[in-house]
Amino acid sequence: MKLLLLLAAAVAVFTPAAQADLQELAAVLPPCALDCMVKYIPESHCAPTDQVCICTDPDLTNKLRLCIETSCTVRESLTAQNITETACGAPVRDRTKAVSVTGVAGGVVAFIFFCLRMISRLPCFGGQFGMDDWTMVLTMALLIPFTALSVVLADHGLGLDIWRVPFDNITKILYIYWIDESIYVSILPLTKISICYFYLRIFPKKSFCIATYVLIALNVAYIIVFVTVSVFQCRPIRAAWLRWDGSYADAYCNSENKQAWASAAINMILDIMTMSLPLMELSKLTLKTKKKVFVMLMFSVGFFVTIVSIVRLSSLVQFANTANVTWDYVPVGYWSTIECDVGVICACLPSVRSLLVQLFPSVFSGSTNQGTNMKASTSRSTPAASRLETSRFQKNKDDSDFIPLVDMDNGSQVHLARPEPV
Repeated sequence: MKLLLLLAAAVAVFTPAAQADLQELAAVLPPCALDCMVKYIPESHCAPTDQVCICTDPDLTNKLRLCIETSCTVRESLTAQNITETACGAPVRDRTKAVSVTGVAGGVVAFIFFCLRMISRLPCFGGQFGMDDWTMVLTMALLIPFTALSVVLADHGLGLDIWRVPFDNITKILYIYWIDESIYVSILPLTKISICYFYLRIFPKKSFCIATYVLIALNVAYIIVFVTVSVFQCRPIRAAWLRWDGSYADAYCNSENKQAWASAAINMILDIMTMSLPLMELSKLTLKTKKKVFVMLMFSVGFFVTIVSIVRLSSLVQFANTANVTWDYVPVGYWSTIECDVGVICACLPSVRSLLVQLFPSVFSGSTNQGTNMKASTSRSTPAASRLETSRFQKNKDDSDFIPLVDMDNGSQVHLARPEPV
């Protein structure tokens, strides 16, 4: 802690002429902090008039910090630190822009991809709305306020040291964070549910559909469990945003760090399951190896979300038991926002790619084998079974639930029949 105003206290101890300064100091500093200053300045090696020494002596500042923490309330300690940091000319750390700019920029990009996805589903582009799209609509309904709250958090002081943030703003920041937690743990699984419904529109194998529905159920369970845990993390609930100043000392709260790690770990497992699910079916496509790998990579792009989740885990180290919440919560905040935005973008990529192929065929597709139809036998290997699969495709090719996979290498389509009812 930087303590220029200790100078005034020290001078007041040794110089009667400084009594006026002591009275001015007492008017702004909490009495408990002033008592600590008067006690420890005479014991230091700094001269009472040596401002630089008093502000930078680590032994003195450490003694004063411990004294103030044990003698003062949280609010009094923050007030004393704000006054002394300002008096010593300490630089003001500010990363509020990292909160607001990251939130808005990521949200805008995600919204653009969402709009392109919705355009690709219009009848004029041969699209058809399905459960995957409606789930994505619900996801965006949560992502928009999640993005907007990033600006609100920055405006209230998230990104500043807690002693430089007004007390009422600290409470508001923690209250918004409490809301954000429930939105965050809803957006992530909803994105995966949308992807799962997309799988159901293109993969017909009954066992695959069953596995997909199981994965959807796991994501729904994730939402129910972690939204409940987030909402009721403290008893009483309001302690989640009011206990920071010690006013709810008797409240019982879960370990936020353990809760965050559990949520992140399970989410990453669900990410890996969701992205891995179609790879076996895609490996059976009757395509050249290069083209098959390309299609599999397109479906695996969601693994990038898992990478973002892993990076976010590093920010949880500071998240545990921090006393400087408005500063240390910043990395967790913007990585959580990035994770949600990237998830939406990855979920919309196949639809956006399909739209771009139709709008700009010369740019996004090759010039050979245009319009070639390649059937995918996802579960059958005998000639009779292949003829049956072809018959099913011919019967259902105009079905509204049918979605063709676009061969990214030459613009041709890989057709899969509509999923059988489970």
